[in-house]
Amino acid sequence: MARRPNPELRERRKNELIESIVNMINENSISSTTTRKIATEADLTIASLHYYFGSKDGAMVETARWILENWITVILEVPGDIEEKIVKLFNPADKMAAFSQIITYPYRSKVTLKKIQEIDEQFNSLIKDILRAKGFDVDSSFTIADVLKTFLIGLGFKGYVYPEVIRDEVRIVIEFLELNRKRN
Repeated sequence: MARRPNPELRERRKNELIESIVNMINENSISSTTTRKIATEADLTIASLHYYFGSKDGAMVETARWILENWITVILEVPGDIEEKIVKLFNPADKMAAFSQIITYPYRSKVTLKKIQEIDEQFNSLIKDILRAKGFDVDSSFTIADVLKTFLIGLGFKGYVYPEVIRDEVRIVIEFLELNRKRN
């Protein structure tokens, strides 16, 4: 009789793999992160990696999706002001750095690109939800949410190298948002 996979074990192993992928991306960049390196880092075979994700692109999509789902849970369910909610995106900074690389990487596969664009849209919606809850207008064609998203992606790279600047940078962008709201 065939052995049935344990769903809890599979989920835990998948999360460990994603943590390894985040580390690999941040240590080596997404372009030099290979399935072989991920498998070696996670002490798995390449076949096992393909079992969980199908391919390197699949691993990148699932990693971005996992990071975003964790953010949505933390940010939308935990009370706090806008500055604290944004700072939580960078705690720890490695997730935002990896997420920034994943959603800005030039994928060749149209299928992968479409999946990444869907995740990027969910990220944009999360930002809009945060801003909307604080009374910002996010319904015009070019919104402050677009500016904030661009800022967060850029800070994702900078914040990983210099985590001590995150709070100050976020404070500056919040001041910018408040000034823009008062001007409008």
